[in-house]
Amino acid sequence: MTRRGRAVSTMLAVIVLVSGCGKSGGDAPSGNAVAAASTVQAFFSALTAGDAKTAVSLLEAVPGTDPAGGPLLSNAALGAAYRPAGVQYGKPRLQDGLPFVDVTYQAHGATVQQNIALSSDGKRLRDVLVQLAVTGVQGRPVSVNGVKMGSDDLNVTVFPGSYQVTVGGNRLFDGATLSATPSAGTGGETATANFEAAKLVPSAPAEIRRQVRQELDACAASTRPKTPGCPFWLDARSGTVQWSITKYPAVEPQVTNAGGPAVTFSDNANGKAHWTASYVDNNGQSKFGGGDIPFKLTGGAQATASGIKVTLV
Repeated sequence: MTRRGRAVSTMLAVIVLVSGCGKSGGDAPSGNAVAAASTVQAFFSALTAGDAKTAVSLLEAVPGTDPAGGPLLSNAALGAAYRPAGVQYGKPRLQDGLPFVDVTYQAHGATVQQNIALSSDGKRLRDVLVQLAVTGVQGRPVSVNGVKMGSDDLNVTVFPGSYQVTVGGNRLFDGATLSATPSAGTGGETATANFEAAKLVPSAPAEIRRQVRQELDACAASTRPKTPGCPFWLDARSGTVQWSITKYPAVEPQVTNAGGPAVTFSDNANGKAHWTASYVDNNGQSKFGGGDIPFKLTGGAQATASGIKVTLV
């Protein structure tokens, strides 16, 4: 081969080599992207298998928190009916220097899409968990996917999937059940279960009225000018008073969602108490007399383990 022929051959070989190297680099994903895809798939595979321990081990630790500390990040909350199904994965991509993977899955018949961020090396998931908010509990026992969660409104961390939230009935209110699935929110993935204002069970108003009357009768049985917690009193320094209630106020319990007692009641000074007393007034004068005092009734009712507890305010 001539010198010129060898030069052309060498040039073609270099061009082919360079072209081949460029094609290989464009097709092959970066190391952290490969790790991200593997991590996300391992996480959802653990969820669909009901393996909470493995799923938690793939989460990035947040300073000051224990990712395994939530009662709903457990096998108990990963019943077969609540796990993500039909999971599909998008291609890993870089965004703001971090790998992201889009995931689509089915949860309680709904299609859910999550944009999942991972640590820079792609080996830990950052924001895959869902924040579940439950409101309107009204002091009733609440459970999520069968896990008991107390008797207050909730704002808790849960795995991707679906959530069956149940509030049990008590002496004041009936129980109810809601299902929730994740939806995209401004702060990440969220799910909500907002119970409507609870309705009193049919027997509750009568029991509340009975206890209110019982409390008023206890106030009337006192001989003190003023008894703490009672809605009527005599403005006196001291003395012995005979009380009697001549008109009991009408009591209409109202359900409230504003905190405090679950049920409140009040009236517009419809009650009336009669008094007869020997007493010392605020000027130090000894007196004897009697009369009627209108009084306004306010109070609340709470469900307890043994029934209903009424308190006058």
